[in-house]
Amino acid sequence: MSYCWGAGSCGQLGLEAGGGWTLLEAACGERQTLLLWPDGTVCSCGANARGQLGRKLRPGQRGGYTPEQIQALEAQIIVHVSCGKEHSLAVCNRGKVFSWGAGSEGQLGTGEFKEQSLIPKKIDGLSALRIIQVTCGHFHSVALAQDGRVFSWGQNTHGQLGLGQEIPSQPSPQHVTSLSGIPVAQVAAGGGHTFALSLSGVVYGWGRNNARQLGLNHANTREQVFKPYAVAALKTIGVVYISCGDEHTAVLTQDGSVFTFGDDSAGQLGHRSSTQMPGPEKVEWIDGPVSHLACGRCSSAQILEGSEVCCIL
Repeated sequence: MSYCWGAGSCGQLGLEAGGGWTLLEAACGERQTLLLWPDGTVCSCGANARGQLGRKLRPGQRGGYTPEQIQALEAQIIVHVSCGKEHSLAVCNRGKVFSWGAGSEGQLGTGEFKEQSLIPKKIDGLSALRIIQVTCGHFHSVALAQDGRVFSWGQNTHGQLGLGQEIPSQPSPQHVTSLSGIPVAQVAAGGGHTFALSLSGVVYGWGRNNARQLGLNHANTREQVFKPYAVAALKTIGVVYISCGDEHTAVLTQDGSVFTFGDDSAGQLGHRSSTQMPGPEKVEWIDGPVSHLACGRCSSAQILEGSEVCCIL
């Protein structure tokens, strides 16, 4: 069973349809939500000012208060979804990627800086690949191919694409060549930063580091990192999963521990002390091993092993 809570002024909680859904996956943007059902159907609810619902609202509708199917995807069996600030991505069972919503920074990957796209469209630049995962930052997107290669597109103001310092924002998927030869198991994007976790357990981070959300040591005070950088502080703790918020990051380790780093202005790091830490710190108060975690803009959640709670932030 899945439940939701929090701000719902734009209908992003989908409360008019009731709660207690059985979902395969849920993804939350700034004011929109995607719900992926076990049969591969995708429904959306919330704000639609930039086309982020992937469907048109009926005349007179103030917002998408009831989750409704994205009909442009009804011929696809969707297996994974992700939301950025005002854009969304979906991956079908054939490894093809569809995008919709805001695209002024190139985050839709369609080859143009388009203000918005109301209907999901296949990203042709990835058509020769089988994509197994996508992740959205505020204004950028990252995809992981089955062969372990990583591709990024969208805004590169803070180096979040991992392509280099002088590279402008990109409207089409670009291979992150700095990770060539490194099989990647997972990618995660935050507001303006990005991580990749290799199959060997090495964590690479790049992009914005103004709040130390990349987990670099105290001696490394760079506010921007333009290419993937191995995070030394995460090498020995056995990271198996990464989640990024706006300016903070949480990682899950093999033994079920959680380490967090970055901005703690709203207590999102989960530490008892309010002192800003220079690098990853273990969240000590969690009672039991954690099986999954998720970061919102200024919040974090952990799911204990054996729990049936799904947290939507």
